[in-house]
Amino acid sequence: MEILDCKAVINDKINAILNEYQNLEKKHSQENKLFSEEVERLNQLNSRFSHELTEKDKLLTCKEKTICDYENMIKELQVQKKEEGKFDMIRGQDQEIKNLIDKLSKKNNEIERLNSKFHLLEEKNNSFIEMKVEEVEVEVEVEDEVEDEVEDEVDEVEDKEDKDKEVEDKDKEVDEVEDKEVEDNESLDEEPLNVEVITHYKKSYYVIEHEVPQYIYNIDDDEGLGEKVGVIEKGKKKFYKK
Repeated sequence: MEILDCKAVINDKINAILNEYQNLEKKHSQENKLFSEEVERLNQLNSRFSHELTEKDKLLTCKEKTICDYENMIKELQVQKKEEGKFDMIRGQDQEIKNLIDKLSKKNNEIERLNSKFHLLEEKNNSFIEMKVEEVEVEVEVEDEVEDEVEDEVDEVEDKEDKDKEVEDKDKEVDEVEDKEVEDNESLDEEPLNVEVITHYKKSYYVIEHEVPQYIYNIDDDEGLGEKVGVIEKGKKKFYKK
């Protein structure tokens, strides 16, 4: 009786062990299945990531190529813009040169016109050589005024700055003449002077020999030494403006 009880107990224990083994096997199988599914899922995820990386690499390559093309286009545009700037500068310089040439041509034409007018007036004045002395004097004064006017116009067309400088120099000479006029007259009264007769446009004037500077004087009605009307500089007669 005890043997049967022990056998029954043993059988129960064996059955319990088998059931436990089956449960463990089943559990292990389920765990293996879950692990396999996880591995498959990870493999699919890796495959998808790999594909996405490949596509992104293609996009990056394409974008880099596009950026490179844009950089080349920008460089070409910059070079083209520099060339256009050079051409514009050259065209501007050409236009400026043309404008200067036109102005110079106009000035030359004006100078030729004034020279023609000057020669015409000179020829006209020379035609009255045999007139009376008083008329000749009046004519010479008019001629001198016209000559000064024409010369002033020519100088103004050629170079206004030179004309202004010449006027200032002449004004300064006039001031110096006025300052020294009393001293010169006193020296003339004290000692005799050697004078020389010169002519300018058919009119006679006195100059004092060895005088520095060499002034030009009018001849009075009694053939005496008159007032200063000009000066000789570098062999050229320059008359003061009235």
